[in-house]
Amino acid sequence: MTPDNLDKKVQNLESMVSHLQTTLEKLQEQVETAHRKNTATCENCKIEFDVFANHYSIGLFDNIVYTKCPRCNQGIPVDRKDGIITE
Repeated sequence: MTPDNLDKKVQNLESMVSHLQTTLEKLQEQVETAHRKNTATCENCKIEFDVFANHYSIGLFDNIVYTKCPRCNQGIPVDRKDGIITE
C-alpha cells in the first residue's frame, strides 16, 4: 500500500468513527428521555422508582393520574401527555 492509500483509509475510518460517535450520543439521549418518562422521584422520601413497575397503585381522580411511592405511599400526580411527574 502506498502512503496515500493509507492516509485515505485513515481519514475514512476517522469519518466513520465520528459518525458512530454522533449516532451513539443521539441514542443515549433517546434512552435517557425514555427513562425519565417512566421514572418518578418521590418528593417525600426521595426514592426514584419505575412508574410502570408500580402500576398497581395508579389511580384516576379528576382526570389526573396518580401513582403511589412504593416506600412511603405518598400520592404523586403524573402528567399523562409527557409521562413525567408534574410539579
